[in-house]
Amino acid sequence: MEKRHQKTLPRTLHCGAASQLVLAIALFAPALLAFQQLPLNARAPKTTHILKVVEVAEKPRPKELVKIFSIVKSHRPDIVDSEAWRVSEVILEESAKRSLDPMMVLAVIRVESGFQYAAVSPMGARGIMQIMPDTGKFLSETLSSEYGFHPASFRPESLDDPLLNIRLGVYYLHDLTKQFPSLNLALLAYNAGPAEIQNRLEKNLEFSEEYANSVIETYQSYKKSKHPTF
Repeated sequence: MEKRHQKTLPRTLHCGAASQLVLAIALFAPALLAFQQLPLNARAPKTTHILKVVEVAEKPRPKELVKIFSIVKSHRPDIVDSEAWRVSEVILEESAKRSLDPMMVLAVIRVESGFQYAAVSPMGARGIMQIMPDTGKFLSETLSSEYGFHPASFRPESLDDPLLNIRLGVYYLHDLTKQFPSLNLALLAYNAGPAEIQNRLEKNLEFSEEYANSVIETYQSYKKSKHPTF
């Protein structure tokens, strides 16, 4: 009996495996192709991040500060609110530090410059509280350690900075209230100079109190006025 060759079976198996591979490719090729065409961010499930929004309530400003701000803005509606708030804060801070009523400081500012930062008087007084350059230089030297001022860099134009001017002016007014026995005389000294007022007092000379009366009148109107809250 003639023996059959043993190569027939392996050929048959090889052909069957190849057929199965072709069939698998045919079945899965469309899905694989579709997957490859998806954008990268669509291939994986999206992770949803939940952010908790916490609202921070703005701290209410002190009523006195709000009133100062409203007075500043009533005279300077042209400046932005942030600037008006900063000027108001410095007026309140310096007034409290020197034991002065901020309404009095505002009254001096109103009479002296009308809240104009770069105002210059015929005598050369500058800024929002109208300080003479020599006086400003002296005050900047006096307060250099407290505020970190650099007197060597002081220029007359430095007084056009309202925050610096207010700090110097409030201190100056406070110092004059200690030198003179009444607020009226301290105000007159602020306007005319302490040496001039002291000289007139010593020589029993008359002087006009118009300036002091104007400041006091403005002060009283500020004290009585009611301003909206912000």
